[in-house]
Amino acid sequence: MSIRGGQTAGKRWKGIMTKKEQFLAFVLVGAMAQDVTLGSNDCPVILHFAEQIPEENIPRNVANAAKVFLAFCNGVCLRPHGWMLARK
Repeated sequence: MSIRGGQTAGKRWKGIMTKKEQFLAFVLVGAMAQDVTLGSNDCPVILHFAEQIPEENIPRNVANAAKVFLAFCNGVCLRPHGWMLARK
């Protein structure tokens, strides 16, 4: 039985991707763009560090969180934010 708005009987639809998967997708695209622009090969290292952040520590706005994380990786931010420091 399907209910309008993506809900099914007794279950609420939560989206196709988890918050962490969305965060990693934004980080991947940003890191790849950085590699192409700067001619670097930092994407694998940036993704490795992004994967270490637990899902519950990633802020609600995953696109902005990825932007802030990439800015830190590029040296724009002097110190990492608290949510970036938590590890699995």
